Amino acid sequence: MKIAVVTDAVSDQYFFPIWRQYYGHLFAPENLFVVTYLNADFHSEGLGGVIRLPTTYDDAVRPGTMGPLVTALLKTYDLVIRVDTDEILVVDPRVAPNLKSYFLSSAAPYYTARGFDVVQTIGEPALVPGPVLSQRRYAYPNSALNKTAATRRPLIWGSGFHWASVPPVFSPLFMLHLKRVDIEWQCRWYAEMTRNIGDNPAIDPQIRAYYAANHAAITAYHAGVSGRPRLEGLDAWYREEHQQRFLESIKLIDGLYFGDYAHESALLGIPPEWASLF
Repeated sequence: MKIAVVTDAVSDQYFFPIWRQYYGHLFAPENLFVVTYLNADFHSEGLGGVIRLPTTYDDAVRPGTMGPLVTALLKTYDLVIRVDTDEILVVDPRVAPNLKSYFLSSAAPYYTARGFDVVQTIGEPALVPGPVLSQRRYAYPNSALNKTAATRRPLIWGSGFHWASVPPVFSPLFMLHLKRVDIEWQCRWYAEMTRNIGDNPAIDPQIRAYYAANHAAITAYHAGVSGRPRLEGLDAWYREEHQQRFLESIKLIDGLYFGDYAHESALLGIPPEWASLF
């Protein structure tokens, strides 16, 4: 079985090395593919392919490029994983020992992961070299990250890859989003994204404002999240009522299945089985 992994909007100083190490270890670097933009500089040696678009970062351009690429890869690969650079797919360790083993033992046409933001809570130190999940204790549910992220069939995605041309069908997969894994990283990455966006007039003002958040605002957000109730154990990660509300909100609009964004006010303890994954 051949599996490819694709991403875009690389961040070589922060998230891309984690992405490359994790997925490269599971599926081999030659099966990793990257779509990138003007002025992006990153370590691309050994990858399966790099597509450089003649534009700065544009959230509307991303899905329009990625859908045809995934379709083309599926002519050679049995399954394609499509994730952002700061997104790590993991599987319930009670179901399979790792992501590759899970896909080898499953035959679903596509897979929707339950989405979570891994967060640096107030009082946790900045990240140092070494496994990230051994340095962070909590994540919180975020249905905006409930993404259909692996497929055996061609798909069309909407802006930000939040919505797809198939309805979400949950699996024992979890999308771990690393944007908030370190406050300083997040601040520097937002500054990098603001530079990448540049003066591109096609960028939605909301996207531009999103990446313009300052250090004080980001720190205040982390402080607020840090006060949420804390739960432990893998069963807590399934959040059935939270996910059922999300599924009940799904509507088909112009060929894409949209649902409501929602955070759940809980912090879930990162299982020790995941601590050494990346």
